[in-house]
Amino acid sequence: MNQQFTVILAAASLVLVMIVFMGIAISRFTKVWPNQVLIVSGRKIQRPDGTCAGFRIVKGGGTFVIPVIEKANVLSLEITAIDLPRARAQAAGGQAVEADCSAQVKINGDDASIAAAAELFLNKSPAEIKNIVRPVLETHLSSVLGSLSLEEVTQNLAACAARVQTSAAADLGKMGLSLISFTLRNARVA
Repeated sequence: MNQQFTVILAAASLVLVMIVFMGIAISRFTKVWPNQVLIVSGRKIQRPDGTCAGFRIVKGGGTFVIPVIEKANVLSLEITAIDLPRARAQAAGGQAVEADCSAQVKINGDDASIAAAAELFLNKSPAEIKNIVRPVLETHLSSVLGSLSLEEVTQNLAACAARVQTSAAADLGKMGLSLISFTLRNARVA
């Protein structure tokens, strides 16, 4: 009877240990929604193209994050709205122009863009991201408005906005972003 008790105790202990390890494994499984990307860092990963990186990207799914060795962070792929109220620039004729603008940007879904965006925006709040992107948009807005006369700006706001969108695309692309829309409203003499 004593031997049976020992066997039962050993079996119960083994089951308890298995339950604990399964609980740990389940708790370390991290998943993200389709509009999010999981950046798992902590180990060197060899990519299909042969390069090595210190992180891996999981798009809209889940993965096991190794305790102590790896850390998981979520990067949102949602659109971010950036307002540029009373943006000022100098038109080609030397007149100061003031306009109300708004932009919508998002992180592109390809791995290179996600890697670039992770480098710049991971663990940043939406307000911090806006503060990083806003000067880029303001610079391109000033450049475009500086190449046009005041009449050209006020008479064709949509064309000016399209030029800003085209102008800013390359710089935002280096940040892993795309400019979904740029709207220019209420251009006036400052």
